[in-house]
Amino acid sequence: MATVIYFDAFNGIAGDMILGALIDIGLPIEHLSRELDKLGLDGYELRATRIDRQGLFGIDLKVVLLDEDNGGHHHHHHESHGAGHTHGPRHHNFREIRELISASELKPEVRERATSIFLKLAEAEASVHQSTVDDVHFHEVGAVDSLVDIVGACIGFDYFGVDEFYCSSVNLGSGVVTFSHGTWPVPAPATAELLRGFKCRLDSVEAELTTPTGAAVVSALVDPIAEVSSIKFVKWGFGAGDRELPGIPNMLRLGLGEKSPQASASLPFEGACKENVQVLETNIDNMDPETLGHILGRVLEEGALDAYFTPIQMKKNRPGVQLSILCRPQERDRMLELVFRETTTLGVRSSLLERYALERDVRVVETEFGQVRFKVSKYRGKVVNATPEYDDLRRVASETGLPLKEIRKKLTDRSTELQS
Repeated sequence: MATVIYFDAFNGIAGDMILGALIDIGLPIEHLSRELDKLGLDGYELRATRIDRQGLFGIDLKVVLLDEDNGGHHHHHHESHGAGHTHGPRHHNFREIRELISASELKPEVRERATSIFLKLAEAEASVHQSTVDDVHFHEVGAVDSLVDIVGACIGFDYFGVDEFYCSSVNLGSGVVTFSHGTWPVPAPATAELLRGFKCRLDSVEAELTTPTGAAVVSALVDPIAEVSSIKFVKWGFGAGDRELPGIPNMLRLGLGEKSPQASASLPFEGACKENVQVLETNIDNMDPETLGHILGRVLEEGALDAYFTPIQMKKNRPGVQLSILCRPQERDRMLELVFRETTTLGVRSSLLERYALERDVRVVETEFGQVRFKVSKYRGKVVNATPEYDDLRRVASETGLPLKEIRKKLTDRSTELQS
């Protein structure tokens, strides 16, 4: 299974909108801030506010620059709305940004992805301004807030373990935009250059709905000819732009989902899907049962495929437990962080294994107790198991007062029908 991000750019896309939507999906702002600190930038703080735009709720993320001269806060908006930089030149060129990212302690995957986005942006700006990639100045997108937007987005993509990216038709807006170079038509030349080959549309709203930073992220990460295949979406999030615009909610929607591997690439034989899974294990003998239960719940909430305890005997004749976590390889670091933060362990064992899984889906069946979900699995195209969902059994037992085992028995016949 591949983890997927889908950019639904129904009203455009900008760097702060991407970051806001990632926070809305579930990127902890504490994790984001901790990772951004590795860039070595200072003089700013992040502020995330939940707002309502015409009935759509999302996150308005602002990079607040600290104005030392005035002893207070000063808001710098993104790109065409103005930008600034503290503790150094107001704007960076690509060479400086590349060196800044390379010298940081960010994960290699984050550094590589962020650098590729800035490279796309540099190539587009160099083409527009007849300059070289290393020497071109980014101006509005070379300041602290845009550095935070792009690197922060890459931190978010890494946090969720994203493998693939897709994008809807991109709403560009219309009219003109005024910034340091003058008044230019929408889309700005760099944005137009970046989105060559992508499906775009011009809107009746006279505003720059898609900015160069937003276009650079899409251009670097999305294959413009890739078709969106079947995706199981697990979370949606909205990120708000700076301005209230008449007639439209100025927001970007991100979808986080899972894409099943193609059958030809994933079936070692007809009937089961082969995939790699990460197994994390650690032995614990100095934690109370309530905290152990808490960590088990946390890793499952965060997307572990499975998690369980095994009773073991440890040194000094102490009884203990082995915590085992089964997850996708791209989720390993997130699970490790949870274990180290929530338990007393000093180390975790890690191994990569192959797993063979049956094709499965969930069907809703009308029964004498109302609608009940059944988990159905197939082997070589034939249903081999059909099991009522435990949560539905428990709900029916609560509503009817009947023993859960009696309800399960009554639904056995329906399971047989699904298998026929």
